[in-house]
Amino acid sequence: MKYSPCKSVGQLKSAEKYMLGKKLEQKNSGIVKTANDLYTALGCDRDNFANNILVTRKLQCKSYSRLKEKDILAHKMSISFHPDDNGKLSHGMAFKIAQDFAEQFAHSKGHEVLFAVHTDTKHIHVHFLVSNCNMNTGKSYRRNKKDLYEMSEIFGQQCLYCGLTNSVRDSFYNHNLETVKEREGLAEKEMKKRGAETFKDELKEVIQQEIADPKNRTLGDVVKALMTNWNVETRVKGNTISYRHPEYRDKNNNLVSVRGSKLGELFTVKGINYELTKKSKSIAISAITERGNEPIVRANSLDSRAEFAGQREQVSSGSSVNDIRENLSDLDRFYDRYRKPVKEIEREPIEKPKRTKTLHR
Repeated sequence: MKYSPCKSVGQLKSAEKYMLGKKLEQKNSGIVKTANDLYTALGCDRDNFANNILVTRKLQCKSYSRLKEKDILAHKMSISFHPDDNGKLSHGMAFKIAQDFAEQFAHSKGHEVLFAVHTDTKHIHVHFLVSNCNMNTGKSYRRNKKDLYEMSEIFGQQCLYCGLTNSVRDSFYNHNLETVKEREGLAEKEMKKRGAETFKDELKEVIQQEIADPKNRTLGDVVKALMTNWNVETRVKGNTISYRHPEYRDKNNNLVSVRGSKLGELFTVKGINYELTKKSKSIAISAITERGNEPIVRANSLDSRAEFAGQREQVSSGSSVNDIRENLSDLDRFYDRYRKPVKEIEREPIEKPKRTKTLHR
């Protein structure tokens, strides 16, 4: 996944023509970059993208110059699929993945976007042009390393759902959560120095207990168990999760909620799903060892990787046995490739500090 800006009208229009195969040199050489059903725009005219977003800038009172490379007018972005997945990937499938991707990361946030699936290379890839000016607020299109991780994860999940197990970058998708340090504020550090346990420590302790409970197999199970067993109210909205301690209150005597990201990566939606998947995989391995029953093991393995992808795998009744076995084999290789080894570090046992508060059961 790559970014580069268009800082002038000339760069913007050149990028648009290149994406659609309308540059003079492309036409003269007979290169066909895309097809009529493999490109579109969200929020504007697909054949007049550059002029449309310049009009949007004018409506939002955002200046730009036709001569000076000063303001960022749009962002060029591309995603590529691995050639080894060509047997399972069609251009129409790539278009659908790109459309969902463009909607989630650009158009739904108020930015016009043009994208096109290119057909002139051995590896299928998609080019995007995202307007830098928000249609509703005029604000710039923001992206950072965290956004790049999120984009890569969503792209990886889409690829996995379609069986494209070779098209995911190891360095971005599902990066190792076990090595991420938990966040601590100054007040928490001071409390720990005094031997006191913070309300965040209490939340982390009970969340970890419910994640480890064999009965809890999904995020919904964990949320329900936290409320039933510990009276911890949990709210999930998209990829965001927050927890409310049943006793801890602020200076206005209001119960305090804290986001999972403030507790640490392992307590986010992604982190919980990661731990649940790891647990499911462990259960599947135990089943292999204890029972040696291949059909049961395969069912458990498939279920665990379906949770990992965030999607429910559905096998049609018309699928052949060989097709199903091939899909399961691909999922096995994919899952193993992203279970990065973590070195075991021996630690001396540490006596737990005394609690300052107790969660209601």
